[in-house]
Formats: sequence, C-alpha cells, structure tokens
Amino acid sequence: MNLVNLQEAANFFIIGFLELSVLFLGVSLLVEIINVFMNPEKVKSLLSSKKSGYMIASSLGAMTPFCSCSTVPLTMGLLKSKAGFGPIMTFLFTSPLLNPIIIVVFYVSFGFEITFIYALTAFTMSLLAGYTLEKFGFEKYIKTNDDETSSCGLSDNSCNTIKVSTFTTVKNQPTSCCTSNIESDKSSEPISSQIKTKVFNKQILLKTWKQFMDFVPYIAIGIGIGAFVHGFVPEEVIVKYAGADNIFAVPFSALIGVPLYIRAETMVGLAPELIDKGVNMGSILALTIAGAGASLPEMIMLKKIFKLPIMLFFVLAVFTMATGCGYIVNLYFV
Repeated sequence: MNLVNLQEAANFFIIGFLELSVLFLGVSLLVEIINVFMNPEKVKSLLSSKKSGYMIASSLGAMTPFCSCSTVPLTMGLLKSKAGFGPIMTFLFTSPLLNPIIIVVFYVSFGFEITFIYALTAFTMSLLAGYTLEKFGFEKYIKTNDDETSSCGLSDNSCNTIKVSTFTTVKNQPTSCCTSNIESDKSSEPISSQIKTKVFNKQILLKTWKQFMDFVPYIAIGIGIGAFVHGFVPEEVIVKYAGADNIFAVPFSALIGVPLYIRAETMVGLAPELIDKGVNMGSILALTIAGAGASLPEMIMLKKIFKLPIMLFFVLAVFTMATGCGYIVNLYFV
C-alpha cells in the first residue's frame, strides 16, 4: 500500500467529512429555523400545485447553492411538510446540479453553448424524473418514522392553524405542539425579541444535533469509500477509459463519477487538465453530473429515508441525465 496514496485518501476523508458535516449541520439548522416560521399549509399548497408545483421546486433547487449531500436535510423538511412528492423529488435532482454559482463558473470556463446544454439538460431531466416518480406512485416507497410523524412539525396535519413556534411555550398557555389560539401571537414582547426566542431555542439545536448524529455513520461510510477511490484508483485508468477514442467513455465517466463525491464547481478546475490528457468534454460533463447528482455519500444518506425502488430509479435517472448530456455535447462539438 503506497504511503502517498494512503495520505491522499486520509486527507480526502478528513476534509470531506468535516466539510459535509458542517454543511449538513448548517442546512439542518436552517431548515429547523424555517420550519418555525413557515406555514406548512402554504408550503404544501405551493409544491402540490399541478400547474406550478414542479416549476417552483425546480426553481428553488436552482437557487440553493447546496451539494448533493447537504440537500438531504432540506428534502427531509419538504417531505415532512406533506408537499407534492413529485416536486420534492424534482428539487432533490435539481439542487446539486443547478445554482447561480455553477452557471457562472461554467459560463466563464466553458462558454455559453456548453453551459446552456448542461443547464437545459439538468433542468428538463429533473422535471421529468420528478413527474415520473409521482405518476407511477413511488411515494409509497418513502420510509416512515413513527417518532417523526407523531412529534410536532411540518408532518403534523393537525397543526394547520399553528401561529407560534413549535418549541416556544406561550405564557398562560399549556405547552402543546399545536395551538389554534391566534391571540397567542399578541405577546407583549417586541417582535424582534419573539423572533430571537424562536430562533435561539435549545430544542432546535438539540433536534438539529440529533438528526446529524443519526446520519454520521452514513456520512462516514460514503466519504470513506470515496476517499479510497480518490486515493487508490490511478488517474491513468480514468484517462484511458474516458478518452475521446472510446465510444463508451461517456457512460464510463458517469459510472465512476458516483463514488467520487465531487461538486460541479470542483470539476471546472479539473477539466482543463483532463482535456489536455485526451478526455472529451462529454465525459467531463457526465462525470460532473453523476458525481454531483448521485454521489455515493448522498445515496447512503438517502437510503435512510427512501426504499430500494426509489434509490434504483434515482441512480438510473441521474445516469441517464449524465450520459445524455455527455453525448449531446460530444455530438455538438464533433
């Protein structure tokens, strides 16, 4: 075992684990804070609309600068809201692949044509994938958690008229998950103080930490496998099988992109070096989409909330998206 490779794998694991942990904690905390203030029925209505639900979800995904793994806690929050399943899945596909940062970086690095093909493919396939999952009833393959559904939160449909924080006790009111007493909003405290009380609440922090600890093993396993691939799979192998002369270079690149756990922005820095060594642009985009859209750490984390049929469809959809975009780009540039 090469000591240099071992060191590279270890560095990848440490940096990746820390980065992903911080992202997961940050997004989870943000979701919990949002849950305190948002109206669950409003969210449900927006994302369940047959006319605009998918477009809203896709646009939301395109505006959130998250990697695939940090999208998971936000997806969990949307699932708890009982919003439309198809739009939620559309968000899950879109979020790691499209955001303003990626678009700007792609435009500067690759030009308008490639950026347009990439964005159009990711956007269209995400909408199609979400619609297909809902159309064929894949919602039944969501894992249920009795503790989650019985506790107060967006999953509690009896909280339709909630006006106060889930975790805030209202003076002279019993501590309850839900309340329909609209007058409870009329506190003598200033609004800024009420907001501060809701946001800086110990229960929110505890719930965020508990959710993170539940996912730590999944994060560690996924990053560990990615670190092994990163440290011990020779770059020459990737270049050999992803070269311009190989007709299967695009699907091969999509396959090896899954365990690498890469962000789309990361590939931009690697692209010039790979192109100089003979890797075609289509393979680079396939590697980018597969690695960013269905990374192994993300799949391991999603296994906690989805059953096998959704997982298989998810991987197949991202693989199809990656290969399709790759071949389109190669045809365009030939």
